[in-house]
Amino acid sequence: MQMLREDHARLSRVLREIDAQAAQLQSRPGAARPVLAEALHYLLAYQHTIHHRREDELFARVRAREPHLYWNMRRLVQEHRSGQDQAERLAGALTRATLLQLRGRTGRQLARQLHDYIRHARDHMRREEIVFYAGSERVLRRSDWTALLAASAARDPAADPRHFAARYPRLAQRMSLPQREIASASETSVRAGLRLRGEQVVEKVATLLHRAIDLAQATARSALRTCAGRARVRAKDPVERFRR
Repeated sequence: MQMLREDHARLSRVLREIDAQAAQLQSRPGAARPVLAEALHYLLAYQHTIHHRREDELFARVRAREPHLYWNMRRLVQEHRSGQDQAERLAGALTRATLLQLRGRTGRQLARQLHDYIRHARDHMRREEIVFYAGSERVLRRSDWTALLAASAARDPAADPRHFAARYPRLAQRMSLPQREIASASETSVRAGLRLRGEQVVEKVATLLHRAIDLAQATARSALRTCAGRARVRAKDPVERFRR
């Protein structure tokens, strides 16, 4: 359990960095994209593969000891696969996009998707800590823990700073910054999220406004055609000319 919780602590730090870089993806794509690419690769190579596999092994042990508890946890198991699929899609989209696209709508959409991924990942970890980890410690026996430890081999590369820096140099450099810079980045991310939602509202209002203008112009043209038609009818009608 200590190993899993340490994984979560390092994962939380990586998620904060992704959140901060996503907030700068449109304004500084050349600097933000390499860090994001390394962070997503790390998540796919370790967190979504080795860490989640260990949790799945833990789930299986809990299921054998207390099926009812496992039933309450089954959604967490399903989220492992969906989270990995989402991370793979994000990594692919980040790689395919050009810098010009990242400065425009593509970058805005990708930043929103990254923020959504971070929010779901944090919620997933929180529920694991409260429900899954606490329940496992309550129902599992010494023999279960012995078997789980015997199966555990690979360690988190982020636990070894030198190895981590060699494999993920940009991400490691960012993660070595003081905590006050992390907090500042988080505040930037929040402001970026608010700005993003504001831009979306403006776009929707502009679309509705343009539709209203088009409708008004079409109505005006129709009214003018109707008036012109009536005028021509009156001009041809002798009685109408007499009345005038």
